[in-house]
Amino acid sequence: MWACRAGALLWLVLSCISSFAQDPSFSQFYANRIYLNPAFAGLEPGIGVSGVARMQWGKVDNGFRTYALAAEMQLPVVRAGLALHLLHNAEGLGRLATDQAGLVFSYTIPGRQDNFHFGMEGRLVQKSLDWDPLVFSDQLDPVYGIVNASSVTPVFDRVFFGDFDFGAVWRHEGGFGRGKRHISRVRSHLGISLHHLPYLVSRSARGNDSFLNLDTRIAPRTTFHGGMIIPVTLFQGTGMDISFSPNFKLDMQGYKFLSFQENMTVGTLGMYGLAGNFYLGLLYQNRVYLPNNLHTDAFILSVGGYANGPGHKGGNQPAFFFGVSADLNTTGVGPAAGSVFEAHFRYQFLQSANAGARMRGPNLRKNRVLDCRHFF
Repeated sequence: MWACRAGALLWLVLSCISSFAQDPSFSQFYANRIYLNPAFAGLEPGIGVSGVARMQWGKVDNGFRTYALAAEMQLPVVRAGLALHLLHNAEGLGRLATDQAGLVFSYTIPGRQDNFHFGMEGRLVQKSLDWDPLVFSDQLDPVYGIVNASSVTPVFDRVFFGDFDFGAVWRHEGGFGRGKRHISRVRSHLGISLHHLPYLVSRSARGNDSFLNLDTRIAPRTTFHGGMIIPVTLFQGTGMDISFSPNFKLDMQGYKFLSFQENMTVGTLGMYGLAGNFYLGLLYQNRVYLPNNLHTDAFILSVGGYANGPGHKGGNQPAFFFGVSADLNTTGVGPAAGSVFEAHFRYQFLQSANAGARMRGPNLRKNRVLDCRHFF
């Protein structure tokens, strides 16, 4: 038992000390959409509060625990959004913990059928590490267990540094097809976000996130994402609001920009089915975006909905959105590690039904803000 625990501890700490750390990744990436892309801040009218909890590999010394909370508001007069974004990540019973607090600003350039959103986040980061429970390989004897002192000399148990992200999103509402096969009110988006931007644009930039006081820098992360919401015209006019929503996300984290060979690359691709106030999603995630039995991949099953539905009347009536998901591994780390579970919520205080139109001016009301029903 001690060997298993020591191995798990060693793996956790070495992943942070001897190689670049990987940022947390959410299976329901639109649940924490400001983390996905700061351009999403203030996307909907009024003030919104959202939170997400992720529990990964609970059987490996409690594995990873990630919690995020965001409060955002839309400023329609200046076509801007503001947000406060908090994140806490703990690995291995809290022996390695990361706390982040960021301020987010976004700006929207409106058009008749297209919107361009730009956002940036500046934040402070604290990392802390409890050295006492950690066991390193040079302490172990194959027969007697832990018998030696480690040659690893702790330098810091807490470090602080600043960070910066930038993102852009293009959103479009239109249709495709002709005649009876024409499908209208199709919503789509494409986005890119650049995380740890100072260390991406400048190779000389240095981060101080090393507990051993090493001359290292944070590994930049680039995220591509996109999706569509396609209404099913067969049910239009029947009172059944049914849509399909294909989505994808590609994360690349490492020191060489857009290098598949040297960066940590994780891809997610799947489909959501939206029916009334509820949705059901099935996505596939793989470390290199292509199936390979040497890599950890998973099928992600998610379900959620609205407590009081979309398009609610009454102006100031709030909308509550909730969802849960589970990752089912097929290769690599399997169910023995404890799998992955997520739960999230969003509570939206709407100012009025016309807030989206005011954001874009009287001549551009066709470009209304996507409501909670369309969850990206």
